[in-house]
Amino acid sequence: MYITKRITILLLLSVIFAAGCKKEKDETPTKTKMEGVWVIKEAHDSTGVDILSKFQNHLLPVTVFYFSSDNTVLSTAGPLTTYLVYGDSKFMQITSTINQWFNYANLTFNGGEFFVADGTPDRFALEMKLEGVGGGVTNTLAEILQLFNIEAQWLKTVVYHKFINVGVSFNETNTQMTWVWDDQTTARYNMKDQYGDYVLWGGWPINKFSKCRFVLEKKSKSLNDVTTEAYQNPPTKILIPENK
Repeated sequence: MYITKRITILLLLSVIFAAGCKKEKDETPTKTKMEGVWVIKEAHDSTGVDILSKFQNHLLPVTVFYFSSDNTVLSTAGPLTTYLVYGDSKFMQITSTINQWFNYANLTFNGGEFFVADGTPDRFALEMKLEGVGGGVTNTLAEILQLFNIEAQWLKTVVYHKFINVGVSFNETNTQMTWVWDDQTTARYNMKDQYGDYVLWGGWPINKFSKCRFVLEKKSKSLNDVTTEAYQNPPTKILIPENK
């Protein structure tokens, strides 16, 4: 009887101890966790191939996002958005000149918005306003689109690219965020009329965007500081010797 009672007490204590040690679920809203400044550190396509160098190099040294509490997005993600929308084959046609379109050293950023449901969803919507910002000779989206052979009626200076149901997750400390463009993700591309209302932009198929995975790191510095530091200390250009 004594032994049985003692075993019961030990079992109860072990249950209480386990419950006390059980990690509480993070109930911080997804939108709140997303707010702030984030830098892309890893990028892979759907097969796991590293694609970071596709849209980031010594001339475009950083892909950084700022997410505001009012759903505003500011970023240096013009090259990334171009890659997502038009895919690898089209992007490779213009990769050597893309730095002329998006020169963020002067702190002129691409705009956009993000949308997240209340609570802790694992999907969100990201709208990126794609336009050429202060680069070299080619610095408007209409000129960029001409290089993609887009029909004349769709040559606009601004296009709003919205990706819906982008996967989002965080590490335990909420200092690392992962985005996934997968089979659940869909796209909508719009322009605006003279009243500011959305009108369908039919310049490119919405089902041809790249399926990718990105890992972002949270920064305690401002968007301006992160961008300025990256342009002041860009990665060294790697020269690959030609075969002879």
